[in-house]
Amino acid sequence: MNGINTIAIHNTCEDSLLASPLIIDLVILTELMTRITYSTNDNEKYQSFEAVLSILSYLLKAPLVPSGTPVINALFKQHRCITNIFSACAGIAMDTDMLLEHKTKLPKPMKIQF
Repeated sequence: MNGINTIAIHNTCEDSLLASPLIIDLVILTELMTRITYSTNDNEKYQSFEAVLSILSYLLKAPLVPSGTPVINALFKQHRCITNIFSACAGIAMDTDMLLEHKTKLPKPMKIQF
């Protein structure tokens, strides 16, 4: 029983090769989001999106969102969010899946206390 055993391991990184277009899209989308700034009537100073870019959740397995932001796992809502943000940048009418109040530093709606 004192035979010699040989183990051959080959790693072709097929998963990494398949993920490379997604990684390129993530980098491009992140870079585009850093270029977008906005201003409101209340504050004329231009601001950027939150540091946690939840818009990238469309390309990721587990979405990361800022504290207090609802997590959206629906693929089509995530896609419409990206589409609507770019439509807003182009001045085209948009839907309501953008959730800009959670992606920007816009003032949150005030709670009414009785």
